[in-house]
Amino acid sequence: MKYLISMFLLALLGACGDKSASVTATDAVIAAAAEEQVRGFVFTEWSYDIPKENPGECPEGMNITDEDFFSEEYAEVRDEVKRRFDAGDREGALGLLPADACKDPSVWPDPGHILFNGEASVAGLDLDGESTLASGEGQCAHDDFTGANGQTGIDNQHYRLMGCVKGYRPDGLFDRLFDTNNSILENGYATLLEIKLVAGTRTEGVVEAQLFTSAGPITKDANGHVVPDMSQLVHDDTLFHSAIFRGEIKDGIFTAGPVDAKLKFKVQAIDNYYWFRDLQIRAEMLADGSMKGVLAGYWDIENTFNFLTEVYIGPVHLGRAAANNIGYQCAGVYHALPRVADGHPDPETGQCTSMSTVIKFAAVPAFIIMPETSLQVAQQK
Repeated sequence: MKYLISMFLLALLGACGDKSASVTATDAVIAAAAEEQVRGFVFTEWSYDIPKENPGECPEGMNITDEDFFSEEYAEVRDEVKRRFDAGDREGALGLLPADACKDPSVWPDPGHILFNGEASVAGLDLDGESTLASGEGQCAHDDFTGANGQTGIDNQHYRLMGCVKGYRPDGLFDRLFDTNNSILENGYATLLEIKLVAGTRTEGVVEAQLFTSAGPITKDANGHVVPDMSQLVHDDTLFHSAIFRGEIKDGIFTAGPVDAKLKFKVQAIDNYYWFRDLQIRAEMLADGSMKGVLAGYWDIENTFNFLTEVYIGPVHLGRAAANNIGYQCAGVYHALPRVADGHPDPETGQCTSMSTVIKFAAVPAFIIMPETSLQVAQQK
């Protein structure tokens, strides 16, 4: 119901208010980075791949929401829900609605979820080294995509899952949110990348890389742009530190991976983390020292469902309000996730447990400060 959706939108207007995790780099930090041949980066953009030039068609139409699916049930309680919300009884208001699959996906059978089965010009990488078809043999067979530049074999089952959801289409909710870059700029966490030269030169060399989540919000200038060349403090929870992984820089392109990574995401009503497996990076190293490219890997499907549905205002669970606003049913997505999964088969059942996913990103230079040295850096401010 529109009233609940408007309540969710109000929640999205709030900022987190955490203390900044970036400070001006000291001479000692700059000198140490140069001596160790280390370069750091802080992500300034983070978005799902929503192809605009050729997003493909959905001949079966768009997915519907619980509000559409249970339209009669919603209509019967609409006035009472509004009355309880206005009185501050949010839990009581939500309790009048049909059982919530966003809180417990077992409460409803599969209502059907429309997958994207056409062609689209998506971003991404060939993660499995094969051009595959859903009609083919093997575990968790799937249709690959072709990229805008003609690259074949791109694995991006995330778009198969959400390509026929209104909020994931061009000019949909996520497209607009990513354009504003609010997940980074509105006092959320940022992803950090550090690369250390192992052999060769800064422009043609072998490197070791590591991904981190920042310790909190990052510094922006008066125009809302992330300030480069700052010291970025790393989150003190090692859950959000990837292992060190190998990469190379060649012909202006940085490639690295695979590596598993859990990256925290906290903005507005969402406080969660991504669990990516066998993550790979491909990015163009730009003349101003920044980079732009993609993270491509496999998103654990249990973590995916949790990430989509764990939305709160205080103690009140609003996963269904979020799903209504974006344009899908939690029960539908829950039952569809195993159908699109294409990675990491369970050794006992053979069911794939992750789906290929693409994150488009940009990053500017930074100095990465580990938690054990962050106090010293803070004292030098």
